[in-house]
Amino acid sequence: MVRRCSLLSVLETLVLVAHLLCVNVAAGGPILCVWLEWRGDDLARRGARYLGAASLHGLVAGGLLGVLLGWLKWTPEYQNLWTGPLSYKMHWGAAELVFSLLLAGLYGWLVGRSGGSSRGARFGRGAIALLNGTNLLYHFPPLFLVASQLHAAGQTSGEVIRGAAFRQFMTSGVTPALVVHVGLASLAVAALALLGLALRTARQGDSAAAGQFALWGGRWSLAASLGQLPVGLWTLATLSMAEQSRLMGNDPLATVLFLTAMLSVFWLLRELATVALGETTRGAMIRAMSAMLVVVALMTAMQQAGRPARNDQAPTADSQLPTPEIP
Repeated sequence: MVRRCSLLSVLETLVLVAHLLCVNVAAGGPILCVWLEWRGDDLARRGARYLGAASLHGLVAGGLLGVLLGWLKWTPEYQNLWTGPLSYKMHWGAAELVFSLLLAGLYGWLVGRSGGSSRGARFGRGAIALLNGTNLLYHFPPLFLVASQLHAAGQTSGEVIRGAAFRQFMTSGVTPALVVHVGLASLAVAALALLGLALRTARQGDSAAAGQFALWGGRWSLAASLGQLPVGLWTLATLSMAEQSRLMGNDPLATVLFLTAMLSVFWLLRELATVALGETTRGAMIRAMSAMLVVVALMTAMQQAGRPARNDQAPTADSQLPTPEIP
């Protein structure tokens, strides 16, 4: 099947890329703040203050872009999905989003205050950051991954899906692999935010601090990106046969995007390794950040292209999610 690119699908993909980058920083930033709080030195606190603010801004921007993305995808079937089977999770998701916004704001206020360098203060801030990051990663990637697969499979009506039933969807098919992928991606992208701090610090004339921020960001991002290699194989193995076929040659667009994305991953790893090994020049940092942007864009476009077009194909046995007993 040759897939046609409409202006709307291209716009949707671009908005999705921006949304993913924002929410990656929002979820991964607090996790890295835990490590920075554990270090406890003044430089680490500067990094935590920067990442705390970036996480809050990323959460707000990501939420607004998510609303725009939902509007672009809003069809009668998509509306039925969220007002029917996923209505319970949608309401809880809104509450969890407000909770994370409060946690992000509280952390930013605490880390921005003068003083507060004692072990107890750092432990308290670290606990808040950890709760924020894990809350986002636990609730939102599974919710939207399940929603996407239900929509693609045509399962947009029926009984409301609640706790135990939703967990069965979370642990089936490709969803667990993609949840781990999102977690690692969040760490990798958030770590590169420290390169942004390094560039700003270098412009202010503090080359030593800039180099340290760049090393931290490069090493964390490289470690998380290397972890994506086995996760990528896991994800590919758990895709349906139809999705695998599209990536492996049945859909020229999806295949080209898949091959290009794989090549871009090795470019990213090379650039991250360069920074992680000590080349913290402005050029090296910009190349690493640019490579990450290209990888995220290509991976997102590949995932969009690899899905079946609902108007071209009815749900088949290998695209169906399990149907648990719903109380």
